[in-house]
Amino acid sequence: MQYEYSSTDKDGFSLHDCRATSAELTGERLLFCFPNGIFYEGYSDDWPNTGKAEVEFAIDPVRGVSVYLFAESEGKTVRKEYTIEQVIEKVNKHQWEIEFAYRYDGYEEVLYKCWIWENKGPWTYECELWIGTKEHTIFKWDSPAV
Repeated sequence: MQYEYSSTDKDGFSLHDCRATSAELTGERLLFCFPNGIFYEGYSDDWPNTGKAEVEFAIDPVRGVSVYLFAESEGKTVRKEYTIEQVIEKVNKHQWEIEFAYRYDGYEEVLYKCWIWENKGPWTYECELWIGTKEHTIFKWDSPAV
């Protein structure tokens, strides 16, 4: 999809409280789509404050992507691993939305703390999205609606 703007300045953007409602894995490119936008420091303090947006990650084939959901079971927190393909399928079938909370940058990897929202109880799961990447993240967006 074509967007008006794009940038690799990760410090100028935040996905905090933004929900991805579709996703795509093409080769070594992972895309998340945000129909309600993302936060860009060049606009107002509203959250999100861009028009429709997309974030693209270049996946390092050695490190890949790891997704972990945390759920309560018999009074204990259980971590369940999902493949990125499983997550994309659930998101694209509108069973899940991914709400991004916090980003942590490491050496050639990014960790997002997220929430998985689903349309039935228990409604939310805590999630960790580990992305191995050697290239810049690309933020693409349209102007905010006036």
